[in-house]
Amino acid sequence: MKGGAHILLVDDNPHMLEFLDVRLRGLGLRTTIVDNGAAALDVVRDDPPNLVILDIAMPELNGYQACRAIKAQNAKLPVIMLTGKTEKADRFWAQQCGADDFLSKPVDPTVVVQRIADLLEKAR
Repeated sequence: MKGGAHILLVDDNPHMLEFLDVRLRGLGLRTTIVDNGAAALDVVRDDPPNLVILDIAMPELNGYQACRAIKAQNAKLPVIMLTGKTEKADRFWAQQCGADDFLSKPVDPTVVVQRIADLLEKAR
């Protein structure tokens, strides 16, 4: 995996943020964690990540809105939607917003790491 890549983690669930943060930092990735879509936009603007992992159901801006705005700032920035939502319509709307991947919680950490590696490689 691209050593030192910066991953933005966006979720209003502190346990999920900690779960992802610990695993990704353990792989040598730099992480920034925020708990809402509006804060994610600030990070994308001020300290651009190499990839964003984004929940859907959040305060201020939901994941769909945040993904659209992120892609408007940087269309090539990979976004993984990681959510408790499991309906086909959720996957459809994530794609419509520009998400590059969609994973449902609970998620196997190995799958998340592989998807991150794949998208970082593709973005290079």
